[in-house]
Amino acid sequence: MPGLLALGLFAAAALVGTASADEPPHFEVPAPAGGGPLMFITLGDTRFTQRQDGVANVFARRALVDRIARENPAAIFIGGDLVFQGSDPSDFEVFKTETAAWAKQKIPVFPSLGNHEFRTCGYEEPQPCLENWWHTFGELRPYRWYSVTVGSTLLALLLDSDSAFKSGSEQRVWFERQIAAAGPGIRFIMVVLHYPPVRDPFYPSMLDEKEVAHYFAKHAASLRERVVVIGSHVHNYERYVRDGVTYLVSGGGGAKPVPAVRMFGEKSKLRTSVNYHFVRFTLESGSLSGTMVRFEAADPSGNSWSEPDHFELRAKD
Repeated sequence: MPGLLALGLFAAAALVGTASADEPPHFEVPAPAGGGPLMFITLGDTRFTQRQDGVANVFARRALVDRIARENPAAIFIGGDLVFQGSDPSDFEVFKTETAAWAKQKIPVFPSLGNHEFRTCGYEEPQPCLENWWHTFGELRPYRWYSVTVGSTLLALLLDSDSAFKSGSEQRVWFERQIAAAGPGIRFIMVVLHYPPVRDPFYPSMLDEKEVAHYFAKHAASLRERVVVIGSHVHNYERYVRDGVTYLVSGGGGAKPVPAVRMFGEKSKLRTSVNYHFVRFTLESGSLSGTMVRFEAADPSGNSWSEPDHFELRAKD
C-alpha cells in the first residue's frame, strides 16, 4: 500500500497505462466538467522535515500549504526537494501530515525528484532513498520521470535532474519521444525539473539541466506548442524568456531563502530578497497564464499575501 498521500496523489487523475509496462506512467487531469478555465499550482523546495535548525521555515511552508488548499487547484506540481532528507522516512510522514488537506480534497500531487530526495544516500547508492519515494508515490514505481496531460491542451513532463539527460540517454530519448508524440490538441508543454536550466549565473550548473535549454534553443521555434520550463533548487523566484521559451526559477516553498541578483534579463524585477511563494497557472483553450503568489512571513500587519509577478503565454496559431 503506497500510503495516505498516494490516495490523494492520484485520486482526481486517471492513470493511463501502468508503471509495470516498459514506459514511465502517464496521468491525466481532466478538464472541468462544465468547461471553462483549469487552474493548477506549481511550487518547489518545500523541505518537509521535523528538523528545527533553520533548514526550512515551517510557518511559511504551512501557510503556503493552507493557501493552496483554499485555492483548491485541479493539480499540484512540486519541483523537487519535497523533503529535506530522502533517506529519512519521517520526513515523508511530515509531508503526509502537513498536506492532509490536499489528500482530503483529492487534489492530485505530481512531484519531481530533487537532490534532497537523495540526501545521505548519494547518487551511487540511491535505492534506500528511492524506496522512501516510491513508498509515498507508489504509482511511480519503478520510474524516476513521467508525464501528465492537464486538461486537453497541456502536456507536463516531470524530469529527474539527478539522472542523465544528455543526447542519447534513456531520459532524453523518452523526453524527445513524448514531445514528438504530443497529440494535435496539445498547445502547451510544461517541463518540471529540479535544477533550473536558465537562472542567475552566479549559481553554477549542477548536472545536465543546461541540456534542456540547449534542446529548446534548437527546436522551440519549430514546435507546435508553446513551452514553459519550471525549475527549483535556488530558493527564490526568477523569470526569463530564452528562444521563445519561458523559464521559471520557483524554489520558494519553505526552504531557507537565498538571494537573487536579478540581472541578465530577469523579467520579474522583484525588489524583495525573501520570496516564499507558489505559482498559480490558469489554462484556457488558447492561453496559459501564470501568477506568482507571494507570502510575506515577516509581515506583522497581517497583509501577508501579494501577487507581484504575472505573465501570459498565447498558443501558437
